[in-house]
Amino acid sequence: MARAVLLFLLFLLPLLSYHLTAAVTASGSGGPTDGLLRGNEKERLTRLRFYWHDTSAGPNPSAVLVAQSATKSASSFGTVKVMDDPLTVGPNRSSLLVGKSQGIYVSADKDTSGLLMAMTFSFVVGKYNGSTLAVVGRNEVKTHTREMAITGGTGLLRFATGYVQARTYSFDPTIGYTIVEYSCYFVTSPLKLTVPEYSHFI
Repeated sequence: MARAVLLFLLFLLPLLSYHLTAAVTASGSGGPTDGLLRGNEKERLTRLRFYWHDTSAGPNPSAVLVAQSATKSASSFGTVKVMDDPLTVGPNRSSLLVGKSQGIYVSADKDTSGLLMAMTFSFVVGKYNGSTLAVVGRNEVKTHTREMAITGGTGLLRFATGYVQARTYSFDPTIGYTIVEYSCYFVTSPLKLTVPEYSHFI
């Protein structure tokens, strides 16, 4: 019995030591920009901000209706739209194009203007040219600040995790034109990963 307890403690102590070290290092001086410990490397928080332009009317809409609910509701419950929206560095549509937001949004709330959004931010300029971020979550459009999850990325943004904050900059219902400010906060793996051999199912 004593031997079993001793072996268990020898197994447990290194794990406790690792988690305690990780917790102390992650707390650091208290801010998220101080970095989070992963192994022997630190993750750094990256912040991006840009403006999302969504046009659902006119001769050249960037969002189109693909499904309409058979029942009427104030929240347009059941409506599905596909988007290919430009992302710009500033709120003016003529400012520098930094990428596109491609995906869908669904009116998924029977009572309020709550959207389920699934989209990819695909960047076309600068160091992130060719890289993407995947975003999914609930967007209650009448709320001042909404949050959705960053669930992954590609290119320089592989393994990205974090969140976005969306704030409506302007809305013109006469032409269905919405401008939203997006602030992205995420970390990516600092490790230089080698590509392993393919695993086999059998």
